[in-house]
Amino acid sequence: MSNLSNVSIDHSERVDYFKKFDYLLLSAVLAVTAIGLVYLSSAQYDKYADHGQKQMIVQIVGLTIGIILCIVFTLFDYRNFKKVYIPFYVINLVLMLAVFLPGIGINSGGSRSWLNLGITTYQPSELMKLAMVIYEAVYLEKVKREGMTVKYGLNIFFGFAVPLGLVFLQKDLGMAITYIITFLVVIFVGEIKLRYLVGSLAMGAVGVPVIWKFYMNGTRRTRLLGFLDPNNELYYDYTLQLRRSLTAIGNGGLYGQGLGEGTMNRNNKILVKLTDMIYSVVCEEGGFIAAVTVIVLFTVILLRMLAISMRSQDYFGRCVAAGIFASFFVVIVQNIAMNLGVMPITGLALPFMSQGGSAMLANYISIGMVMSISMRREKGFFSR
Repeated sequence: MSNLSNVSIDHSERVDYFKKFDYLLLSAVLAVTAIGLVYLSSAQYDKYADHGQKQMIVQIVGLTIGIILCIVFTLFDYRNFKKVYIPFYVINLVLMLAVFLPGIGINSGGSRSWLNLGITTYQPSELMKLAMVIYEAVYLEKVKREGMTVKYGLNIFFGFAVPLGLVFLQKDLGMAITYIITFLVVIFVGEIKLRYLVGSLAMGAVGVPVIWKFYMNGTRRTRLLGFLDPNNELYYDYTLQLRRSLTAIGNGGLYGQGLGEGTMNRNNKILVKLTDMIYSVVCEEGGFIAAVTVIVLFTVILLRMLAISMRSQDYFGRCVAAGIFASFFVVIVQNIAMNLGVMPITGLALPFMSQGGSAMLANYISIGMVMSISMRREKGFFSR
């Protein structure tokens, strides 16, 4: 792995876009997106007066723009992001700060994470994940080439700590967990020295009591305690979302109750079914077969990202692909696990499937970045 630090890359090289285009990754993403649109349409049917037509238009517009940007990012040489990583990072940081402005920021589900754009909303922390990963990858490559310095160490630390702090201020616990794990994966793949990695983990461990005391209060603490002790009547109201999700999943059986025929879905008994609990709708109406199909597609996407990271030509590409892989892995696992009652409910939406045009846009941009790295690896898609 260390020989990557001495690799010289010709940025003017000609790329055979047809041979090196990552058809497998994009096909899996499009397939899971199509499944999401089908079941999201069913979930929206009785939530709005127009049966969700307006919301589906927003979703499809976000998807269309996302696919276009995905292709643009794929054709764009990812290494050129090293020239614009600071503006990209700062712009996303400013947008994250904007959510605290009165009349612009929106409170939703106990978190202030959204910007009001009039016809739709935007969650800046979604694209900030990518900006943070690129920022960290730039400095990790510098450390690999020149060695660790105080300047590089501070940039790596604050490049992660500042957006993480803003996510905590937005009271978005699920996104905070995603940022932390993504950062740890990036610095691990970047071959940061063990003492720095242990130090990062130690600082995180020291912060746990503080988070529990001052951040995990009220509803958040009660939801966690309800997850740990679901039969306790004190937490009955806070476990309602989970219990209804599990009921819907149980209703699905092997083949499901049929599209638009889910008894829990069509009676609006699945709480937050358009975002957090869309997987429950899939399970109820599509059954075990649809549920497993979604998991298989997500597994293909994640394994493909991991393979691209491992085969990258340089440390920058390796770290970026690994960071994007980690950010998707954490969200996908948390969402499906909380639907199944295996993990506490943290308010994370399921990528490519949950309602949210801005999330769809950010997710496809991230996929485009990974595909750009894939396209410029040594061997093409059709190579052995």
